[in-house]
Amino acid sequence: MSSDEITPKPLRRPRARGAGAATTDGHDVEETWRQTCRALVVPLERALTLPALRAAQARLAEAAARQGLAIVEEPLFALKGDPGEDPPHRWAYEAVLPIRGAARPEGDVTVARVEGGMHLAAIAPRGLDDLARLYGHLLGSLLPGRKQRLVRPYILHRAHRTADGQGRPPAEPAAVTVYVPAVLSMEPVPMPAGDAEA
Repeated sequence: MSSDEITPKPLRRPRARGAGAATTDGHDVEETWRQTCRALVVPLERALTLPALRAAQARLAEAAARQGLAIVEEPLFALKGDPGEDPPHRWAYEAVLPIRGAARPEGDVTVARVEGGMHLAAIAPRGLDDLARLYGHLLGSLLPGRKQRLVRPYILHRAHRTADGQGRPPAEPAAVTVYVPAVLSMEPVPMPAGDAEA
């Protein structure tokens, strides 16, 4: 190889912008772009389970059918909050069904805007029980920490069956793809009063 050739190096960790895919700590992580959309949403119980999630998603699909809405994406669920800042007992989840059409609220089913943009996507292969560990990995290892935090503390998820999960009972954990918004803000750095400019 001549000295002027560029040697490609594997990406160790994705940046907040411009990076492709990477493998870190056993997780494949890639940047993906999500479109902003409208969605029907309904709160989920604090103790998140797959049967409760499926029941909530079925309710949203029935509401969409009653209102004549087009479903534009597979069902999702979302964590409202920043797991890097908020303790687990304050986490709140909701089921999310992206739709198109003139949606209207029905009881506890509301209409929301789900922001798009750049997201880091990774899979929790052991399902719901693996989410806390994956949050810690994505927020603690891949996003620049310390002085930065999520601008939009709203983390999307999609539960899906794995290739070997066809024969598993419904209560078995499915794999979950997690989408963390890669939009960060810099926290102000506290300055001593004596160092302030006059």
